[in-house]
Amino acid sequence: MKLNILFTFLFLGVVRSASLFSALEECFAEPPTMNFPNVRSELVQFAEYCSLAYCMPVNALKDGNMTTACSISSCTDNTDNQQVIYQFDSDVSGLIVQDNTTQRIVLIFKGTTTLEEWAIDFATTHSKYVPYTVSEGINTVDFTCKNCKVHTGFYDATSVFMKDAFKKMVELHEKFPDFEIDVTGHSLGASLAVLAANELRLVGMDVTLINFGSPKVGDPNFASWMDDWYDTTSLTSFLKSGSGDELPTNTYIRVTHYGDIVPLVPFAVMDFSHCGSEVRISEDESTLQARGSWSLCTELQDWDSVSTSALEAISDGNWLAALDTEEIIDHHLDYFINVGQCMISTLLSDLGISS
Repeated sequence: MKLNILFTFLFLGVVRSASLFSALEECFAEPPTMNFPNVRSELVQFAEYCSLAYCMPVNALKDGNMTTACSISSCTDNTDNQQVIYQFDSDVSGLIVQDNTTQRIVLIFKGTTTLEEWAIDFATTHSKYVPYTVSEGINTVDFTCKNCKVHTGFYDATSVFMKDAFKKMVELHEKFPDFEIDVTGHSLGASLAVLAANELRLVGMDVTLINFGSPKVGDPNFASWMDDWYDTTSLTSFLKSGSGDELPTNTYIRVTHYGDIVPLVPFAVMDFSHCGSEVRISEDESTLQARGSWSLCTELQDWDSVSTSALEAISDGNWLAALDTEEIIDHHLDYFINVGQCMISTLLSDLGISS
């Protein structure tokens, strides 16, 4: 498989053959295992938050106490004093959860569920990155990423968030200034979570950002600025240390899964890079790997995890066929739990099929 990936990278023009051959051993070295139960538990909690958003397309999420907000275990097994307090559902969908026990407010973005949303994911155009809080002159924190570009579709979609849920988050922060602010999302929602978290930080909020199965959001300048602003180096050291009670604020964990094709797009050769400290779920799902900052080496490892049938579909330019591969779909939805279970179980129930 490594040879297949080598030729794939050469075809994409990412690196020259000599430099790739010399780096193969380094690239395929196993990243350290993250032995950090507290962080794992927190990541599972955030995946459960993401699963709530997938109840929205099938009208299966209600405001109010979490235990009665939906029918999946993420709701019914909840023992904390959590409330679904706000839903936003238009071109960008998601919800806000308030936890009065742990004193946190969680902004959650729904992932990709329609062909139109998949088209946004796989677009490749850039836009100059000027956060909406900056362009509107309401930022209270200096914006220093002057030559950054981001994915046009994700950037445009963030404007919808600014007109709706952003205002609600500001209102909640003013009402509960001591509550922690968390932002999360899966798939398309993961990309939107990145840009939304930036908007919140630019008006003075401290934010913990955790997302799952995210496409790349911006160019290398944007990724470098993000890693500096969210202090990815320190966070990676923290994750590898295996000690500490809770995640530090103003940090960004990007969770991926072995075999998930979505984090590979848009391709690096198209001038896109990842940011944040990556935590990867292993193939057998038994371990978490603290991979840290993105690089061409981690990209190479990810290509090596993609099935042959998906690679063939990609080489033919047939993305829908690649996404239809059962292995890829499973890996894109399987982040500790099946984050799309609400939508799936509701549709099966409507068809009279037991899930």
